[in-house]
Amino acid sequence: MSRVLLVMLLAGVPAFAQMDFSGEWAPRFHEDQPERVPGPELGDYLGLPINEAARMRADTWAASIQSLPEWQCRPHSADYIWRGPSQLRITKEVDPVTRQITAFHAEWLRSVDNVYFLDGRPHPTASAPHTWGGFATAKWEGDM
Repeated sequence: MSRVLLVMLLAGVPAFAQMDFSGEWAPRFHEDQPERVPGPELGDYLGLPINEAARMRADTWAASIQSLPEWQCRPHSADYIWRGPSQLRITKEVDPVTRQITAFHAEWLRSVDNVYFLDGRPHPTASAPHTWGGFATAKWEGDM
């Protein structure tokens, strides 16, 4: 009887495990394709906290720049990738001692490897080399 009670109590305790997003991800566009794929109209920033510099850059952007010769080898931005015909591969970096996930690597179109560090490391200095993917850092709080 006590074993059954113990098993029932343990089953009710939440598991503290990190989320694992690793794997192959692909966009699926079905009935909402007309609304999702083209994206919002130029100038529609509803819900986005942007300043005037961001608004100016967004208002002057044109999709035709992707076909310029000097842009052919440049990585696509995340907003293009989200709507484009691409897959997303997420791999995880695991600490060999603690077995904790320390980073996720996201790769689109065999392009930029965006690393999302999850060990709370500080941002690099302003003089550090910058990547096309930027720098992202966070830390686990419990199982979140």
